[in-house]
Amino acid sequence: MTTNGFKLISEEFIDDISSNVKIFEHEKTKARLMAVENDDDNKVFGIGFRTPPHNSTGVAHILEHCVLNGSRKFKTREPFMDMLKTSLQTFLNAMTFSDKTIYPIASRNDKDFHNLMDVYLDAVFFPAVRTKKEIFLQEGWHYELKDKDDKLSYKGVVYNEMKGAYSSKDTIMYQEFAKGLFPDSIYGNESGGYPYDIPNLSYEEFVGFYDKLYHPSNSFIFIYGDMNTDEQLKFIDEEYLAHFEEDEIDSKIEIQKDFDKERDFNVSYSISSDEDPKNKDMLIYGVRSGFKYDPVDALTNSIIRDTLFENDGSPLKLALLESGIGEDIDGLYTDGMEMGLGLVAINTSKDKKDEFKKIIEDELKKIVKEGMDSKKIEAAINKMEYNIREAENFATKGIIYFINCFDTWLYDKDPTINFKFEDVLSKIREKIGTDYFEKYIEEKILNNPNKVIISLEATPGMNMEKDKEVDKKLQEYKASLSEEELEELLEQNRVLEKFQNSEDTEEEKNTIPKLNLDDIERKVLEIPTEEIKKDNHVVLYHDLFTGKINYITLAFDLEWAEKEDIQYIALLSDMLTKVSTKNHSYKDMETELFLKTGGIDTSISSIVDYKNPKKYYKKFRVSSKAIGEKSKDMFGLVEDVLLGSRFDDRARMKELISQILINLENQILSHGHSIAILRTQSYQSQVGMFNDLVGGVSYYDFVRDLNKNFDDKFEEIKKKLVEVQEKTFNQNKLILNVTTDREEFERVEKEGEEFIKNLSNKELSSVNLVFDLEKKNEGITSSSNVNYVAKSFTFDPSEFEFDGSMFVISSMLSLTYIYNSIRAQGGAYGCGMGISESGTVHMYSFRDPNVKNTVDVYNSVAEYLRNLKLSKEELSSFIIGSLNKFNPPLTNMQKGNVALTMYLSGKTTEDLNRNLKEALETKVEDFEKVADIIERAMKEDYIATIGNNEKIKEDGEVFKEIRPLNK
Repeated sequence: MTTNGFKLISEEFIDDISSNVKIFEHEKTKARLMAVENDDDNKVFGIGFRTPPHNSTGVAHILEHCVLNGSRKFKTREPFMDMLKTSLQTFLNAMTFSDKTIYPIASRNDKDFHNLMDVYLDAVFFPAVRTKKEIFLQEGWHYELKDKDDKLSYKGVVYNEMKGAYSSKDTIMYQEFAKGLFPDSIYGNESGGYPYDIPNLSYEEFVGFYDKLYHPSNSFIFIYGDMNTDEQLKFIDEEYLAHFEEDEIDSKIEIQKDFDKERDFNVSYSISSDEDPKNKDMLIYGVRSGFKYDPVDALTNSIIRDTLFENDGSPLKLALLESGIGEDIDGLYTDGMEMGLGLVAINTSKDKKDEFKKIIEDELKKIVKEGMDSKKIEAAINKMEYNIREAENFATKGIIYFINCFDTWLYDKDPTINFKFEDVLSKIREKIGTDYFEKYIEEKILNNPNKVIISLEATPGMNMEKDKEVDKKLQEYKASLSEEELEELLEQNRVLEKFQNSEDTEEEKNTIPKLNLDDIERKVLEIPTEEIKKDNHVVLYHDLFTGKINYITLAFDLEWAEKEDIQYIALLSDMLTKVSTKNHSYKDMETELFLKTGGIDTSISSIVDYKNPKKYYKKFRVSSKAIGEKSKDMFGLVEDVLLGSRFDDRARMKELISQILINLENQILSHGHSIAILRTQSYQSQVGMFNDLVGGVSYYDFVRDLNKNFDDKFEEIKKKLVEVQEKTFNQNKLILNVTTDREEFERVEKEGEEFIKNLSNKELSSVNLVFDLEKKNEGITSSSNVNYVAKSFTFDPSEFEFDGSMFVISSMLSLTYIYNSIRAQGGAYGCGMGISESGTVHMYSFRDPNVKNTVDVYNSVAEYLRNLKLSKEELSSFIIGSLNKFNPPLTNMQKGNVALTMYLSGKTTEDLNRNLKEALETKVEDFEKVADIIERAMKEDYIATIGNNEKIKEDGEVFKEIRPLNK
């Protein structure tokens, strides 16, 4: 059967995802297309290409950025950004993997969905970058030289993104793992681009890569949701594919040749120049273990990693930690057709490599001989089953399906296999109790010659030395240029700057498809909530379909906490489920959790009072989920974790504090913008200081001190944890938040009340917690190659009144002036601003090569806003682009948690409706009002930066003080 140029290859209703799945082939070009038909109004379109990289210049990644910067039909500089700021998209992005590049979009509005699909198809098949080199220079890399006497440097968005990525230990160890396992394969290359290789990519090579691979014959097209499939096929064929002929595309992925014997080698990685390298090395053990397109093999691989390497009860992790090999042990895997399986010891010594290998292989031999723990296998399967069934709890589940289908589709296997997860889970469960897993370990790990043992030696200041070499090479190159060549380079920068500063013409703007306000469903998020008041606590119930999975959150009151308690409460949150309890050893805890539940998560939250922003509520949240009949077991485990956790195992406590510190450092180096924002707010507001104490730089300093002085402080740590544990888990002022089907609620409420009866009901007095605030304005130096620059200010409620127009204006600024100045021109990977309902204005940059220049941009935003001239149509577009904030796509679990936060803050659906009305009525005069607010906020000058040691010191005038992260 053929329809609209597409031949139907297969059709099947797949119960596991409640969808009718059709596979097509385009007759003229042989493009592949999958249609997943169901009643989901959050529709998804995606197109992907097989893009194997044959070096580490990042050509596939740079191309992913560039194709979205103008095309044949859509002639503005950045149609992607135009759609981001003016559409109702629920997902809009592009992603580069090790062997593919994908372009997914989603929207719940039919017209918007069509517009986005049109923009993306034109972008990938007719991009402006093929003839407009400036796009490549901006997004990839270029020689930066504004004045003849300036130093020559590299700049580019992807260049700085990857400099930031390679500031993280995680990126380094994963890439060295892949390089070790796949030395002769594309999987040994860095598809994102290794920063020091990116400048080797020429524009001509870049265009050649596009011309070779971005063709319908090498494409994979995906549509999902409640739509007319024939209409979509007709559009895709007539507007795009029919303009091409079939082509032979060489995008084949060669398999890595088998090793004659295991590979053993050493590499170095950079740490901060002022950091002690002792015991900061990493050790990696890994194997090539099969092919991802075999779903049973892929799931087995995940189960082995989870049960043996990753969780705190894993036998290999335990054996290595108990031997003192490293401060933390984690599992590793690779992304691609051929799977890599391994583990890494973090914060160790390269001299322990032989011992590391011996412990692993002795433990594996023991497991093969004695057999794997079937309970651990079943728990790992349950854990993965929750993840698969809930589509990773991602609200736009079609995006997850699109990404997952490539595990087989990209390698010319059945693209529907991963949608039939019941069969795969059943096959795996049948193997429990057999010798299947032991044989897998024997064959794929112990007796596998395709093995690597790698040491990564911590080398202080290595990146600084590399950067000096790069700088020397750049200045030598500049000195070698003739006057004519130097002028050509200056002219290239002038042309690039003109391109970046140019305004799109009205004619160009009119090529971008737009929605009208009449196309918009004016609806805010409404979540059913029933409040049931008990004697000393409250039950909130949200009647939502959850497929008989019961979701609970317990919100415990923390108003009793004194200053000296706060950080120990945060430490308690980080330790629960990882220490032994009254009924379970920590070694068995994860197994118990996933045999009976979908896990237990804990966190500390602060919720600002919507009506009185000077007031905020401190809560300790405990969340869990379980299939209906297991909800009683869930409450039993929650009780054991909260009331029965013990902190008297000295060795375990030391391990945990080291692991918490490692995780905090990784978070700071990879998401430093959010930590820097917290830091600025700690200088100026009570809630800001609280948040920094429980999750920011202050908490990092606290944990670092405990780790350094553990032996002296152990008794104090134990005593304080027991003390805050006893006070935290109290039934007074407790909120039990339940999200489930109506027929499940009665049971969950009853079991929840039985649990609550066992909690302390001791009356605790509320404390008026007041922190001493100091405007530190810090530059916090680290081993990072890039910077995270934040400014913020919180207004007194008497000076600030929020309205919905601020959503519109802050969104517009983030996606126009701030984006153009900091990302497009400045080379940062990300940036933005926000104005909160509680009166906080913040601005931030992400993986930014600059510091002072970025601060100057923040300080100029108000002036830009005052000089802005907007047409009625442009204002209308910006209003539309902000409306998703009022009714975002959420899973039903997420809705339950949002409803809890709204309840605690006092914000209502009526408030949302009022803000929506204000947003829809945004006027030009509102811009002047917001300009005044921003100007005042920036003049108050609360700033924090986390980043590169040299750059922070170079721009030291910005800061009041400079300190190392690891002081």
